[in-house]
Amino acid sequence: MRFRTIVAGAGILVVLGAISILALNTGVLSNAQFTERWTSDTAVDTQGNHHAPAIATVDGRTMLYAPISATKGTSSCRLAALNATDGTTQWQYPVPSSACAIHAVADPTVSDYDDDGSLEVLAATTENQTVVLNATTGAVERRYDLSNYGYTQPVVTDLTGDGKQELVVADVSGRVSVFRPNGTTVWSRNLTGYSWGQPAVDDFDADGQPEIAVGFSDGQLHLLERDGTRAWERPKELGGSITWMATQQTDGDPAIEIVTATPAGNVTTIDGRTKTTEWQSDFGRFAAVHAVEDGDDDGTVEVYAVARDGKLRSVRASDGRVEWTTTLTTEDVQMMPPPALGDVDGDGDDELVAAGNDGSVSIVDPSSGDVRVAYERETPIFVHPTLDDVDDDGAQEVFVMYSDGRVVSLDTN
Repeated sequence: MRFRTIVAGAGILVVLGAISILALNTGVLSNAQFTERWTSDTAVDTQGNHHAPAIATVDGRTMLYAPISATKGTSSCRLAALNATDGTTQWQYPVPSSACAIHAVADPTVSDYDDDGSLEVLAATTENQTVVLNATTGAVERRYDLSNYGYTQPVVTDLTGDGKQELVVADVSGRVSVFRPNGTTVWSRNLTGYSWGQPAVDDFDADGQPEIAVGFSDGQLHLLERDGTRAWERPKELGGSITWMATQQTDGDPAIEIVTATPAGNVTTIDGRTKTTEWQSDFGRFAAVHAVEDGDDDGTVEVYAVARDGKLRSVRASDGRVEWTTTLTTEDVQMMPPPALGDVDGDGDDELVAAGNDGSVSIVDPSSGDVRVAYERETPIFVHPTLDDVDDDGAQEVFVMYSDGRVVSLDTN
């Protein structure tokens, strides 16, 4: 991993105070430095933004779609389309002031969901709708009505097996709906509890057909068949509300595992076919997970889990054994977002990018837990970073949504 001298990139839009670039003294790359590429001009008057942006190449330009929430009743809530190269705003979809709130726009999805040859941006909003926007212009192409606002990212997939894509949405009050691109509903089902964790679609039970996994605030985990019938449900044994969820093949059997995390601190891996617990560990309050992959190339998948104690843990996904633990912050934080995994220096190996609720962004070695470099603002972060190689240099850039609505783009190469 090589780092170049810090420069103020030409694409920076806002000059920020209280910013520092840190090279942590871990004995590894102690002279490493971090480059801030740009900071978006999307600040709002609240510090509650906690939804991650999406990135896609649209008509030859790499675009970033940032969900911006703001104070209730204001006109600042919006989905902002930014040029991912320099951070300039290309278009905005405004949420009406009557619907503007802290959850105004959830994590967006970018997909050609209707197979018309052009990309769309899909996001659930506090208008109690999932809105479909032209990714180039921001024009509204369709709206899908929900029973409540959506907190999670819409899933675009061929759920029904008809060769066409459908839109799977779970709104916050526990209603799961499957829509066709023409606006009709395949099915819709009410389930108990609020839905905070990201739903997922995969062949979890290895029967050759996809299912939907959805977790709820009452601790229940449901697996739904593609026609909406229940494949199985887990009772309230996961240690509280499921606020974070990830899925992966973790142990070599045909089934896909589901990894959940709760505010009480439990991280649990559940077999997608048998619904049994493979392991469960208590890592402390406000546990969170996102990246579940073989980050250190040792042939086994790891769960990268954080908690309010400011520590990041690499956990062997097959049996729950902790491989290493590193401290990201010693501050008294509200929570810690889970890390993302990607190749941010272009060397062909992945690194962990860990955002902290204290405003820091750290690069962590997946093999050892050594913290390689960090960036810091005096503004909290509540969501994992987004990674993408937007300049085609072979290394992924880092995009961080800060709680004040600003997106910061960072480069380590």
